[in-house]
Amino acid sequence: MNVAAIMPCRARAEQTVRNVKRLLSTAGYSDWRLICVGGSDDLDAMTQIRIACESEPRVSTFIDTAHARLTYWQALANRTAHTDAPLLANLANDLLPGQHWLQRAAAAYQVTFGDGPGLLGFNDGHHETEHSCHFLISRTLLDDYGGWPVWYDHNYGDTELCQRAIADGLYAKAPWATLYHDHVFFGGTDDEVYQEGRAHTDRDHALFIQRQQAGWPRVQG
Repeated sequence: MNVAAIMPCRARAEQTVRNVKRLLSTAGYSDWRLICVGGSDDLDAMTQIRIACESEPRVSTFIDTAHARLTYWQALANRTAHTDAPLLANLANDLLPGQHWLQRAAAAYQVTFGDGPGLLGFNDGHHETEHSCHFLISRTLLDDYGGWPVWYDHNYGDTELCQRAIADGLYAKAPWATLYHDHVFFGGTDDEVYQEGRAHTDRDHALFIQRQQAGWPRVQG
């Protein structure tokens, strides 16, 4: 199945370039493309990424000049609307991929869900089976859930999607498909991007609890 892997980018140009090259060299899968997306505030960083990866036909970059800053979920929604891939992967520039990370995940998805709807989590090295920060999700299931959860600024969108998929019996995890999450919460180096994300944690958590208690109402607009 064709996979569109979308990586929201915020600063970290050199780190992102290293990450992209590692993802490409270890994917072990041919039917996919990697899309890097950022807002106009990240013009310099996105330009560096585009130049560094211009010899990689599988990689494309997009700068949303209409928005200075895209949240993680807005960036995913932005590019999802411009691809027709049946499977989508949400990535980040702080992931350390294991060998054949995408080939193993795509194979596990096919075995578990076939061509049907589902959400299959990567092994991030930290969470057990009930949660995945990064995953493959079918476009059909994402559409059923109202699209990427742009109502969150940064946190808890992954939690909502995983919990809903678990409740619907459409969640699985591939422990052998590794995308180690080198996040500050797990010992990674802190920086302004992480600090920016943490600034919205309380608001995102309150919204998550509210939506969970209300039965995940569909957001209009």
